[in-house]
Amino acid sequence: MTTFRSWAMLLWILGVAIGFPRCGNADDAAADDPSSSDCRLIVNWDEINMWLYQVRWAQAESEQTLTPEQVKTLVEEIVDEHAKARVDRLAICVCSFPWGTSTAGFKSINRAVDRGWFTSSADIASAMTGFDDKYDMNQVILQRSHHNGMEFIAGFRMNDRHVASSKQPYCRDNPAWRMRELSAGMDYKFEGIRAVMLAIIEETLERHDVDGVELDWMRHCHMFNPSEAEANAPLLTDFVVNTRRLLDEAARRRGRDRLVLGVRVPQTIAECKSLGFDIGAWAQEASVDYVCPADFMQFDANIQVDDFVNLIEGTNCKVYPTVSAGLSHADSRRGLKPECLRAAAHNYYTFGASGLSTYNFYNQYRIVPGNEWREAPPSLMLVEWPRALQSLLAVRDPQAVARGDRHYLFPPLWRTREYPTGATKYDLIELHRDGTSPADTIRLRMADDLSSPDLTASLEFKVTGLTEEDVLEVVLNGMTVPTETIRREFDSDGQAKKEGRELPAFYRYHIDLTSDLAKFGDNLLSVRLTNSAGTDTVEVQEFEILVREH
Repeated sequence: MTTFRSWAMLLWILGVAIGFPRCGNADDAAADDPSSSDCRLIVNWDEINMWLYQVRWAQAESEQTLTPEQVKTLVEEIVDEHAKARVDRLAICVCSFPWGTSTAGFKSINRAVDRGWFTSSADIASAMTGFDDKYDMNQVILQRSHHNGMEFIAGFRMNDRHVASSKQPYCRDNPAWRMRELSAGMDYKFEGIRAVMLAIIEETLERHDVDGVELDWMRHCHMFNPSEAEANAPLLTDFVVNTRRLLDEAARRRGRDRLVLGVRVPQTIAECKSLGFDIGAWAQEASVDYVCPADFMQFDANIQVDDFVNLIEGTNCKVYPTVSAGLSHADSRRGLKPECLRAAAHNYYTFGASGLSTYNFYNQYRIVPGNEWREAPPSLMLVEWPRALQSLLAVRDPQAVARGDRHYLFPPLWRTREYPTGATKYDLIELHRDGTSPADTIRLRMADDLSSPDLTASLEFKVTGLTEEDVLEVVLNGMTVPTETIRREFDSDGQAKKEGRELPAFYRYHIDLTSDLAKFGDNLLSVRLTNSAGTDTVEVQEFEILVREH
C-alpha cells in the first residue's frame, strides 16, 4: 500500500513544492557576492552516483517504476540543487577507459560499444525502463547545468582497473597493450592506447556542447608499469598537450574563447612524479586550467596545497583540493561534521587553493549512525536531500570557513590495504617494546594562530596497547609537553564500528594547546615510551585538533 511518504516523493519528483529544506537561492547569492563569477566549487560524480540511487529509492517509495519523464524531472531537480549550492562546475564521468561506457554516458560515446571497444552497464538500464530509448542522461544534465548557469565538464577515467576490467573487450582483444606489472589496466607507453583516448575525447567535443574536459588520473592511478612510470612521463605530457589542442579547436569551431582542461591527481607531488604525472609541465605546456589533488577515496585535511601552488607558479592553472566524504578506509560510515569540513577548507584556502572540489560526495547523505549510505531508507534520503549540499555551500567562501569552530582530523587513511598509488597512507606511530620502533613523526597542518585571544585549542589522540603504568613522552614542534598538562582517560570498551574505525580498549590523550606549543601551519608530533610496563605493541593514532572561537 502506498504510504504518505511515497506520495510525497512522487510530488517532489514532479517538481511540486512540498516544503522540504532547500539550499539558498543561487541567483540571490550571486547578486550578493561580486566574486561569484570566479570558480570556487567543482563537484565530480562518476557515471551514476549523482542520480541512480535516488531513482531507485524513489521507485521503492512509490512502489512503481518511474516513467522516463519522471526520471528526467528528478535528474533536473538534482542538478537544480547543485546550482542552489552554488556549484560552479559539474564534472560527470562520461567514459571509464578501458572499463567502458554505460547508459549514463553520452549516447554518441556509446557507439564505442558498437565498435566492440567496451561493454555497457546493464544494471543502470534496469533501473530506468525506457529512459535510454527516449533521453540521453548526460545531455539532460548538461542542458540543465547550462540552464542554471553552471559549466558541464566531461570527465574521463583514464585507466579504470576495477576488478573485472581485464575481462572487458578492449583489454581482452589487446593483450599486448596491457600493463605487465599490475593485474589490470592498459599501458600508456603504447601510442595506440593514447590515440584511442584522444579519439573518444575528440568525439565528445565534436558532438556535445561541453564546457571542458577533466582527465581523472586517479582511476586507477597507474598509467604505466610502475618501474617505467617516471621515464615515460613525457608521453603523458604530450597526451595532455594534445587534449588542449582538441579543446582549442573545439572552442574555435563554437566561437568560444576557451574550453576548460582540468586534471585529477594524487595529493602529493612525490606520488605524481612516481606515476609519471608532470604537473608543472602540464600547466606550462598544455595550459591546464585546474588541478585537483585528491586522495583515492578518503577525506584528507592534511593536503599540502602550497606544494602544488608553488609548482604551477607563473601559470594560469589553479588548485582545487578534493573533499571526499569517507574519513578513512576503515571508517567510511560516518559523515563529515561541518566543523571538520570547515577546518579542511580553511587549511586549503590559507595555503593557496582557489576553491574546492569534491569526488562522489554521496557519503554526506548518511544521517543514521552506523548505516551505510546504500542501506539508508529512502524516506531518510528524502528528508536529507538536498540538505546535504548545504555543507558545500557553507565552505565555498574562504572568509566563512575562517569563522566558527574548526575540527582538524588526521586519521590513518589507508591502513588496511596498500594505497592505489603504491604509497603508504596512514598516520599513526607504532612503538615496539624492544625499542626498535621507527622514529615516526606525524605532521598536523593547522591554519590557525593560537596567539589570537579569540582562539583556544586542544590536541587529542588515541593510544592502544598501553597499560596504566606505561608513560608516554609527547614532543610537539621539538618541545616536550609537560606531563602535568596531559590528561588521559581509559576507554575499556574501545571503539565500535558504528563509532568509527574499530579499536580495542584505548587511552584518550588530551592536551590543551597554546601558541608556545602549537604553531600556524605544519606541526610535528612525536612520542616515545619512557616507561614500558606492558607487552603489547603501542599504537598512537586518530589525531585531532579542535580550535574553538570565542
